[in-house]
Amino acid sequence: MKRKLQITGKGKLAVSPDIIILSFEASAHEWEYEKTVDALNRKVEELRRIAAEVGVERKNLKTKDFSIRKETTRNKKTDKYEFNGFRASHSLELELPLDKNIINQLLARIAKGMDHLDFSIAFGVKDAAKQQQQLILQAIAKAKENATLIAGATGVELLDILDIDYSYRELTIRSHRHDYQLYEADMMTTYDATPDFEPDDIDVTETVTITWRIG
Repeated sequence: MKRKLQITGKGKLAVSPDIIILSFEASAHEWEYEKTVDALNRKVEELRRIAAEVGVERKNLKTKDFSIRKETTRNKKTDKYEFNGFRASHSLELELPLDKNIINQLLARIAKGMDHLDFSIAFGVKDAAKQQQQLILQAIAKAKENATLIAGATGVELLDILDIDYSYRELTIRSHRHDYQLYEADMMTTYDATPDFEPDDIDVTETVTITWRIG
Protein backbone atom coordinates (compact mmCIF):
# COMPACT_ATOMS: atom_id res chain seq x y z
CA MET A 1 0.00 0.00 0.00
CA LYS A 2 1.31 3.43 -0.92
CA ARG A 3 2.13 5.71 1.96
CA LYS A 4 0.36 9.01 1.37
CA LEU A 5 -0.51 12.31 2.99
CA GLN A 6 -3.75 14.09 2.15
CA ILE A 7 -4.13 17.78 3.02
CA THR A 8 -6.98 20.20 2.37
CA GLY A 9 -6.08 23.85 1.89
CA LYS A 10 -8.56 26.69 2.18
CA GLY A 11 -8.40 30.05 0.45
CA LYS A 12 -10.18 32.98 2.10
CA LEU A 13 -11.02 36.45 0.83
CA ALA A 14 -13.08 39.42 2.03
CA VAL A 15 -14.53 40.91 -1.15
CA SER A 16 -16.04 44.37 -1.51
CA PRO A 17 -19.45 44.25 -3.26
CA ASP A 18 -19.96 46.20 -6.48
CA ILE A 19 -23.65 45.42 -7.12
CA ILE A 20 -26.93 45.37 -5.22
CA ILE A 21 -29.63 42.76 -5.87
CA LEU A 22 -33.22 43.84 -5.21
CA SER A 23 -35.77 41.02 -4.97
CA PHE A 24 -39.49 41.75 -5.25
CA GLU A 25 -42.50 39.55 -4.57
CA ALA A 26 -45.69 40.64 -6.37
CA SER A 27 -48.91 38.78 -5.60
CA ALA A 28 -52.62 38.92 -6.41
CA HIS A 29 -55.70 37.17 -5.05
CA GLU A 30 -58.99 37.16 -6.98
CA TRP A 31 -61.96 34.83 -7.31
CA GLU A 32 -61.48 34.14 -11.01
CA TYR A 33 -58.33 32.80 -12.69
CA GLU A 34 -58.20 35.43 -15.44
CA LYS A 35 -58.74 38.31 -13.04
CA THR A 36 -55.99 36.99 -10.77
CA VAL A 37 -53.48 36.82 -13.62
CA ASP A 38 -54.51 40.26 -14.90
CA ALA A 39 -54.15 41.82 -11.43
CA LEU A 40 -50.71 40.31 -11.01
CA ASN A 41 -49.59 41.42 -14.47
CA ARG A 42 -50.69 44.99 -13.70
CA LYS A 43 -48.51 45.04 -10.59
CA VAL A 44 -45.50 43.70 -12.46
CA GLU A 45 -46.04 46.19 -15.28
CA GLU A 46 -46.25 49.02 -12.74
CA LEU A 47 -42.98 47.88 -11.20
CA ARG A 48 -41.31 47.84 -14.63
CA ARG A 49 -42.71 51.30 -15.41
CA ILE A 50 -41.35 52.75 -12.18
CA ALA A 51 -37.96 51.19 -12.87
CA ALA A 52 -37.90 52.77 -16.33
CA GLU A 53 -38.73 56.18 -14.84
CA VAL A 54 -35.45 56.21 -12.89
CA GLY A 55 -33.40 55.06 -15.87
CA VAL A 56 -33.40 51.30 -15.31
CA GLU A 57 -33.94 49.11 -18.37
CA ARG A 58 -37.25 47.25 -18.13
CA LYS A 59 -35.62 44.03 -19.34
CA ASN A 60 -33.23 44.10 -16.36
CA LEU A 61 -36.10 43.16 -14.05
CA LYS A 62 -35.86 39.37 -14.35
CA THR A 63 -38.43 36.73 -13.44
CA LYS A 64 -37.12 34.21 -10.92
CA ASP A 65 -40.34 32.36 -10.18
CA PHE A 66 -44.03 32.44 -11.10
CA SER A 67 -46.90 30.46 -9.62
CA ILE A 68 -50.68 30.42 -9.48
CA ARG A 69 -52.75 28.13 -7.32
CA LYS A 70 -56.23 27.61 -5.96
CA GLU A 71 -56.82 28.96 -2.45
CA THR A 72 -58.93 27.08 0.08
CA THR A 73 -60.17 27.90 3.57
CA ARG A 74 -61.46 25.50 6.21
CA ASN A 75 -65.13 25.78 7.07
CA LYS A 76 -65.28 25.32 10.83
CA LYS A 77 -68.89 24.18 10.71
CA THR A 78 -68.43 21.46 8.10
CA ASP A 79 -64.72 20.87 8.77
CA LYS A 80 -64.17 20.93 5.01
CA TYR A 81 -61.89 23.03 2.86
CA GLU A 82 -63.76 25.31 0.47
CA PHE A 83 -62.59 27.13 -2.65
CA ASN A 84 -61.45 30.70 -1.96
CA GLY A 85 -60.28 31.99 -5.31
CA PHE A 86 -56.85 31.97 -6.89
CA ARG A 87 -53.53 33.35 -5.66
CA ALA A 88 -50.74 34.22 -8.06
CA SER A 89 -47.20 35.31 -7.24
CA HIS A 90 -44.35 36.61 -9.34
CA SER A 91 -40.81 36.76 -7.94
CA LEU A 92 -38.56 39.28 -9.67
CA GLU A 93 -34.94 40.28 -9.27
CA LEU A 94 -33.15 43.45 -10.27
CA GLU A 95 -29.37 43.75 -10.31
CA LEU A 96 -27.97 47.29 -10.11
CA PRO A 97 -24.61 48.95 -9.59
CA LEU A 98 -24.04 50.44 -6.13
CA ASP A 99 -25.51 53.82 -6.99
CA LYS A 100 -27.39 55.07 -3.93
CA ASN A 101 -29.12 57.83 -5.87
CA ILE A 102 -30.79 55.47 -8.36
CA ILE A 103 -31.57 52.85 -5.71
CA ASN A 104 -33.18 55.32 -3.31
CA GLN A 105 -35.19 56.95 -6.12
CA LEU A 106 -36.47 53.57 -7.20
CA LEU A 107 -37.43 52.38 -3.72
CA ALA A 108 -39.05 55.71 -2.82
CA ARG A 109 -41.27 55.58 -5.91
CA ILE A 110 -42.20 51.97 -5.27
CA ALA A 111 -43.05 52.77 -1.63
CA LYS A 112 -45.38 55.59 -2.67
CA GLY A 113 -46.91 53.94 -5.73
CA MET A 114 -47.31 50.26 -4.89
CA ASP A 115 -49.14 48.84 -1.88
CA HIS A 116 -48.24 45.51 -0.29
CA LEU A 117 -44.99 45.07 -2.21
CA ASP A 118 -42.13 44.03 0.03
CA PHE A 119 -38.56 43.64 -1.10
CA SER A 120 -35.24 42.26 0.01
CA ILE A 121 -31.71 43.49 -0.55
CA ALA A 122 -28.52 41.52 -1.08
CA PHE A 123 -25.08 42.64 -2.18
CA GLY A 124 -22.73 40.88 -4.53
CA VAL A 125 -19.92 40.94 -7.06
CA LYS A 126 -20.69 41.21 -10.76
CA ASP A 127 -17.78 39.12 -12.02
CA ALA A 128 -16.11 36.83 -9.48
CA ALA A 129 -13.65 35.12 -11.86
CA LYS A 130 -10.62 37.04 -10.57
CA GLN A 131 -11.50 36.37 -6.93
CA GLN A 132 -12.03 32.68 -7.68
CA GLN A 133 -8.55 32.39 -9.20
CA GLN A 134 -7.04 34.06 -6.12
CA LEU A 135 -8.92 31.69 -3.81
CA ILE A 136 -7.70 28.60 -5.69
CA LEU A 137 -4.08 29.78 -5.59
CA GLN A 138 -4.41 30.52 -1.87
CA ALA A 139 -5.93 27.10 -1.20
CA ILE A 140 -3.12 25.32 -3.08
CA ALA A 141 -0.45 27.37 -1.30
CA LYS A 142 -2.04 26.61 2.09
CA ALA A 143 -2.22 22.88 1.33
CA LYS A 144 1.47 22.88 0.37
CA GLU A 145 2.42 24.86 3.48
CA ASN A 146 0.55 22.52 5.81
CA ALA A 147 1.87 19.41 4.06
CA THR A 148 5.46 20.64 4.39
CA LEU A 149 4.89 21.44 8.07
CA ILE A 150 3.38 18.03 8.86
CA ALA A 151 6.00 16.14 6.84
CA GLY A 152 8.81 17.96 8.63
CA ALA A 153 7.29 17.39 12.05
CA THR A 154 6.75 13.67 11.45
CA GLY A 155 10.01 12.94 9.67
CA VAL A 156 8.56 11.91 6.30
CA GLU A 157 9.43 13.11 2.81
CA LEU A 158 6.94 14.61 0.38
CA LEU A 159 7.32 12.94 -3.01
CA ASP A 160 5.09 13.23 -6.09
CA ILE A 161 1.48 14.40 -6.04
CA LEU A 162 -0.94 11.49 -6.41
CA ASP A 163 -4.22 13.42 -6.66
CA ILE A 164 -5.69 16.92 -6.65
CA ASP A 165 -9.35 17.16 -5.70
CA TYR A 166 -11.12 20.37 -6.63
CA SER A 167 -14.78 20.48 -7.58
CA TYR A 168 -15.01 23.41 -9.99
CA ARG A 169 -18.10 25.57 -9.89
CA GLU A 170 -18.63 29.09 -11.07
CA LEU A 171 -18.24 31.23 -7.98
CA THR A 172 -21.19 33.46 -7.13
CA ILE A 173 -20.53 36.05 -4.46
CA ARG A 174 -23.68 37.15 -2.65
CA SER A 175 -24.40 38.43 0.84
CA HIS A 176 -27.32 37.35 2.99
CA ARG A 177 -30.64 38.85 1.98
CA HIS A 178 -32.09 41.61 4.14
CA ASP A 179 -35.87 41.92 4.13
CA TYR A 180 -37.70 45.26 4.21
CA GLN A 181 -41.37 46.18 4.31
CA LEU A 182 -42.54 49.13 2.27
CA TYR A 183 -46.09 48.81 3.55
CA GLU A 184 -47.26 48.45 7.13
CA ALA A 185 -50.77 47.00 7.20
CA ASP A 186 -51.53 48.04 10.78
CA MET A 187 -50.61 51.67 10.12
CA MET A 188 -52.35 51.77 6.73
CA THR A 189 -49.61 53.96 5.33
CA THR A 190 -46.48 53.66 3.24
CA TYR A 191 -42.99 54.59 4.34
CA ASP A 192 -41.44 57.66 2.75
CA ALA A 193 -37.90 56.86 3.92
CA THR A 194 -35.72 54.27 2.25
CA PRO A 195 -32.96 52.32 3.95
CA ASP A 196 -29.47 53.78 3.97
CA PHE A 197 -26.85 51.12 3.32
CA GLU A 198 -23.11 50.67 3.53
CA PRO A 199 -22.37 47.08 2.46
CA ASP A 200 -19.77 45.15 4.39
CA ASP A 201 -17.20 42.95 2.69
CA ILE A 202 -18.39 39.45 1.81
CA ASP A 203 -16.33 36.51 3.07
CA VAL A 204 -15.78 33.75 0.48
CA THR A 205 -13.77 30.54 0.56
CA GLU A 206 -12.57 27.77 -1.74
CA THR A 207 -10.91 24.46 -0.84
CA VAL A 208 -8.44 22.24 -2.68
CA THR A 209 -7.40 18.79 -1.43
CA ILE A 210 -3.96 17.48 -2.48
CA THR A 211 -2.62 13.98 -1.87
CA TRP A 212 1.15 13.35 -1.84
CA ARG A 213 3.07 10.10 -1.88
CA ILE A 214 5.42 10.14 1.05
CA GLY A 215 8.66 8.33 1.76
